[in-house]
Amino acid sequence: MTATEPALRAPAVPRPPTWRMIRHYVPYAFRYAVLRRADPLIYGIAVTDQCNLHCKGCTVANTGRPPLRWDALVAAMEGAYRRGFRELYFTGGEPMLWRDGDRRLEDAVTAARRIGYFHVHVYTNGTRGIATSADTVWVSMDGLPGTFELRRGDHFAEVEHNVRFSGHPRVVVIYVIDRFTASGVRPFLEWVRDSRFPVRGVMFYFHTPYYGYDERYLDAGERSPLIGELLACIRDGLPVVNSAAGLKALRSGRWARRLPVASVLDVDGESVCCRAADWVCADCGYAACTELTELQRLRPSTVRNMLRYW
Repeated sequence: MTATEPALRAPAVPRPPTWRMIRHYVPYAFRYAVLRRADPLIYGIAVTDQCNLHCKGCTVANTGRPPLRWDALVAAMEGAYRRGFRELYFTGGEPMLWRDGDRRLEDAVTAARRIGYFHVHVYTNGTRGIATSADTVWVSMDGLPGTFELRRGDHFAEVEHNVRFSGHPRVVVIYVIDRFTASGVRPFLEWVRDSRFPVRGVMFYFHTPYYGYDERYLDAGERSPLIGELLACIRDGLPVVNSAAGLKALRSGRWARRLPVASVLDVDGESVCCRAADWVCADCGYAACTELTELQRLRPSTVRNMLRYW
C-alpha cells in the first residue's frame, strides 16, 4: 500500500438491499437444505496467474498464461449471474496485480456490484495492500515469523502492517496447515487475539496436493490430531472461523466432492468447485467445502458461524 493509496475505498455502486438478499436466500435455503438441490451459489474468477510471491506449495501462479481481458471478465460475471450465482470471489495469482489497460481489480468489484452480486470477495496475499470495496478480503497468513516464511517468504511484517492499518471492516485470515506450518496454529491464534489484530478470525485449510504429493502433505491420520487441536482452540474461545461440524466432517472425510454449488473460471475455462484434477478430491483440504456441506445438513455450529461471519 503506497502513501497516496486510500486504505479503504467506498463502494462505487451500493450493495444490494437486505430484503433482496433475504427474498433470494429463503427459498434457496429451502431447496438446498430440505430438497437437497445444489443450485448455483458461489462463482470464482482467477483474473490473473501473475503473482509477486513464490510461495512453497503453489503451482498455479506465474505460469505464463495471459490474464483475463476486461470484456471476457464482464461477460463471465454476467453469464454466471444469469445462471443463478450470487456470491462472487476474485483470486489469482495475486488479483491485486490484475490490469487490462486502465482497468484494475476495483473496476471488476464495481462491475460485479452493478450486475447484482450480493457479496464480492477478494483472496490476496496481502502484500499489495487491501484497498478495495469488496465485502470481504481473505488474506493468506500461515503463522507468525519463523513459520510464515516457510511457506510464503519473508513478508509477515508487510502483510501485518497492511491488514492492521487498512481500515477494512471485514478481513479474514486464511492459514494453510502443512507439515511446516502445523506447529504454529495455536500461537498464531493467541497472537491474533492478544494483539487485537483487526480480522474477523482465521479460516484453516489443509495443504491440498493438487500438483502431487511431497513433504508438505499431511495424510488423514496426521490431520486428525491437528483438527482435534483446532476443535480445542474453538472451545478455548480462540478466533477460529471454521465450525466444529465443518472440521469434524473434514476429519471424517464424509462429505461430497465436487461441490456443484460452486464454479471457478480462469483463462483456460470453467471448472466445478475448483481447478484441481479429480484425483485430488480424495485428499482435499479446502475446509470451506465442508462448511457448505455441513450447512446443507443444518449442523448448528455451521449455521451459527455462517450467521456470525457472513
